Amino acid sequence: MTDKLRTFSTLVVLGTLALLLVLPGEIALAGGGSARSCMGFEASEISPPGSSSEIPGGAPALGQAIGEIASALGVAPGRVYAFIASLHEGSHEACDEALE
Repeated sequence: MTDKLRTFSTLVVLGTLALLLVLPGEIALAGGGSARSCMGFEASEISPPGSSSEIPGGAPALGQAIGEIASALGVAPGRVYAFIASLHEGSHEACDEALE
């Protein structure tokens, strides 16, 4: 994958995460129901940047970390996002445990 395509893919995913954070309804609320995916829990826990000791850089830092993981695995970043989003563990802590 070219650097331009990787950058574009990362921007699309980060833009989608940003939209989820500003949309009304349970999806965007940090205290939303346990039906949220692990990506939803992570996004709500690290936003805004600087609010989390786990990922102080917020969504941009998460995007960079996911890009690095994807590169190490030899897959597109979207596949890593999709995997994390497929998990519905019920809490942020349970998601972190499932991803270790």
